[in-house]
Amino acid sequence: MARIPIDDPADPRLVHYQALNRQNLTRHSGLFVAEGDKVVDRLVASRFPVASLLAEPAVADRYEPLLPAETPIYVATRRVLEQTIGFNFHRGVLACGRRLERLTLDELLRSDLPPLGTAAEPQSRSTLLVCPEVHDPSNLGGIVRTAAAFGCRGLVLGRLCADPLSRRVLRVSMGAALQLPIVESTDLAADLALLTDANYELVATVLDAEAEPLATSRRTDRLAILLGSEGHGLDESLVKLTHRRVTIPMQLGIDSLNVATAAAIFLYHYESLA
Repeated sequence: MARIPIDDPADPRLVHYQALNRQNLTRHSGLFVAEGDKVVDRLVASRFPVASLLAEPAVADRYEPLLPAETPIYVATRRVLEQTIGFNFHRGVLACGRRLERLTLDELLRSDLPPLGTAAEPQSRSTLLVCPEVHDPSNLGGIVRTAAAFGCRGLVLGRLCADPLSRRVLRVSMGAALQLPIVESTDLAADLALLTDANYELVATVLDAEAEPLATSRRTDRLAILLGSEGHGLDESLVKLTHRRVTIPMQLGIDSLNVATAAAIFLYHYESLA
């Protein structure tokens, strides 16, 4: 499809890009928006189809050869682009992607999907992050980016988590949410049992002075780390399903860490162990 010039911010063909500061495509729309060249590059390189592209003229030149001929490329000046999306924007490009069938935990465990940046072969050592209810998109985006950086096999999200393909999660994760396998669980207790059956050790991260301190905590080859919610930590019903409870000792009256920060500390410790 030829490039399509756009000079009207209200053009109905741009409905999925309009007023992005006031709307966000939901899990049920079948679509999502990627913002900025780094995230759009990740989208183009991912298994997710690109439904359309919206870009300034010079930026559109770069993406045109990378997309199927039938993909609409809407070309607009920066002024029209900003009026369309509803905020100042200096990164030159957005894209609309199509959501795929949700990955199940059983499919993840049966697959040979390797961690990001590694050779495409089965891994004897595997780490998963389990997030029952991380509500804040920035926190989830930070967790996804950290998980990708440390070579996690994937994430398992509970029903109350933020949308992993929301615009903010994609932006904060720098597009890693398009490449890291993510399971959106509909029955977390059942999926934890499935992990146990697959010989994963379930580790609950808790605020408890009697729990095992992280500094002396060892790991098994298959490890699933459960992270609590921003406000209340892990629900006790989930903690009871785990094999160990591990904590990060803290001082100076600080009783907790941001969940994305905690994820980075736990992953650094466990991934640095021989």
